[in-house]
Amino acid sequence: MTSLIHSLAERSVLPVLVAVVLAVSPLTARAANVDAGSEVESQARAKFSEGNLAYDLGEFQKALDAYSEAYRLMPLPGFLFNIAQCHRQLGRPERAGFFYRRYLTLSKEEPSNAALVKELIAEVEESVRKEQERRLTREETARDHAKAAALRAQAEATAARRVQQGEGRRTLAPRARAPGQAEAEVKGGDSLLKKWWVWAGAGAVAVIAGGVIYAATAPQPRPTTLGTVR
Repeated sequence: MTSLIHSLAERSVLPVLVAVVLAVSPLTARAANVDAGSEVESQARAKFSEGNLAYDLGEFQKALDAYSEAYRLMPLPGFLFNIAQCHRQLGRPERAGFFYRRYLTLSKEEPSNAALVKELIAEVEESVRKEQERRLTREETARDHAKAAALRAQAEATAARRVQQGEGRRTLAPRARAPGQAEAEVKGGDSLLKKWWVWAGAGAVAVIAGGVIYAATAPQPRPTTLGTVR
């Protein structure tokens, strides 16, 4: 057991960004004051080791689950730092910032890595700010697209309504004449007019001719007086 504690204690000095093992120190200190055979402590250590292995393999969700279970068994502030690191690796800066702050708040003394934790807090806060800006940009773009789509739909509806109204007016308009029909009608009228004058002239000639014939063949009129007495 002593060798295991020393081994864990040695691992606690590794760089934080390489492996999340800073929870070892409080766990080791706690282990010195409790019975080594404690079942709860053994379970917490097992979960802690499971979390370390998963973190080293890049299985950050599995590591997060293991560290969270270890904290439930033994609520040591050091586990919260490990949990924060997992959230940061999983791309959850807001959750990471929460656990970094809880780690600093619940630690009885300022941790040796407090400066680094504050830098990490600033880093995840910047990530949260940028994500909010991206979200607002996406929402604004979506609103612009929705407005543009509504305007297009309105324009299309207006155009369709105008087409329908235009078709209605065309159905009520006079029937369009076929090409050349008007010219044929004009020519037909001219020919009828010409024929009218021809027939009218022929009629006049016939009347005159009839008068001449009648004058030539009519009997001499009887005198209307008794004549002159000599």
